[in-house]
Amino acid sequence: MQRYYFPMIHNGRLQPDGEGEMFGSADLASQYGASVARDIGGDPDYDRVSETVVLVFDGEGAEIARHVVQGD
Repeated sequence: MQRYYFPMIHNGRLQPDGEGEMFGSADLASQYGASVARDIGGDPDYDRVSETVVLVFDGEGAEIARHVVQGD
């Protein structure tokens, strides 16, 4: 298991993730990041004009994936 981090960029501002989550692979962490982006986009209160991106980083700081939030 390795720790992965999921900071977000929302309206040009970085929202860091200081805790992260444990996953068995980078693929599983990326799937989780995609799920977070879908959940945010599915929230009826989500501001559709804001630009939000969920990033996925491994414990060494390498970017694994980025998921752009799409409003429903």
